[in-house]
Amino acid sequence: MKKKLFLLFIMTATLLFIAACSSGGSGSESGDSSGGDSGSDGGSSGSDGDVYRVSIATGTNTGTYYPLGSIFADLWNNKLDNVEASSQATNGSVQNMQFIKNGEAQAALVPVGTLYQGYHGLDSFEGNAVENVTILAGLYPNVNHMVARKGSGVESMEDLRGAKIVPGATGSATEIEMQRLAWAYDIDYDTELEKNFVGFTESTDLMMNKQIDAAMIMAGVPTAAVTEQLTTADGMLLSYSDEAIAKLKEEYPWTQEYIIEAGSYENQPEDVKTVAQNNFLIAPAEMPEDVAYELVKTLWESLEEIRDSHSVIEQFDVNNALVGVGELPVHPGAMKYYEEIGISIE
Repeated sequence: MKKKLFLLFIMTATLLFIAACSSGGSGSESGDSSGGDSGSDGGSSGSDGDVYRVSIATGTNTGTYYPLGSIFADLWNNKLDNVEASSQATNGSVQNMQFIKNGEAQAALVPVGTLYQGYHGLDSFEGNAVENVTILAGLYPNVNHMVARKGSGVESMEDLRGAKIVPGATGSATEIEMQRLAWAYDIDYDTELEKNFVGFTESTDLMMNKQIDAAMIMAGVPTAAVTEQLTTADGMLLSYSDEAIAKLKEEYPWTQEYIIEAGSYENQPEDVKTVAQNNFLIAPAEMPEDVAYELVKTLWESLEEIRDSHSVIEQFDVNNALVGVGELPVHPGAMKYYEEIGISIE
């Protein structure tokens, strides 16, 4: 009898042990799957359980990127249960690329020139290529605004030689565009310009106080910083020459001629000829495919809801979302959406 009871006890304990192992194994697999879906690869994805955190790197608070980041964050928070989005001010696109590389941002706004150079490790990115960057969407042109203070003696680009200028924040895409402008006009950027490296807001203050002669602002049309400089700091917009534009387009193929139409800004009575390049919404390659798909789908299919949030959104067109991409990588999740609606890389 004791022997039978002992055998019964052993059999029961064995069954309970097997059941416990099965339950634990099932829970572990479920947890692994959830972790994979949330995109927590390497700890840099910004995921937290089933919610994917998206920090959007933008730009200075008087540029165009800054309000767009807030608009995108609000849209995704309202539409997507699995996304927790926020936006952050930055020094601009060069820093944004670095944030993508380091996992400090899960989305960012950059012009195609910075994107191209960052991905390939050129110029300011030499030895520090951002190999994990991918494209979510092409949005609108980023336009060079060269603003000169009336009475400063700067009435054309050629007059910038020897002038006191703000080329943008140090290392920003705006500064890079100022360097290219100087090159196009045979002005030595290092020795023939007196530079003050500050953001858009500070450059307006300096112009109001007559401490600078001109400032470069790279942003969509219209942008608050240019409006302020033309209305409160006695600024005026300068045009690029046809020769300078041709020189820039040959050296930097993504450059396009752009006309800032008269009346785009208060105190702007005439068209202004300048250059521009497309802006892209980018994300790290580590972003889960389903998250990238939902972000892109929600953005493009909610345009009418956000169109009145900022005038530059009028220029958004899903048919141009992949224009200028070239060999730059598009995120697979984004590409899945574009293929569904019949849009391919041009």
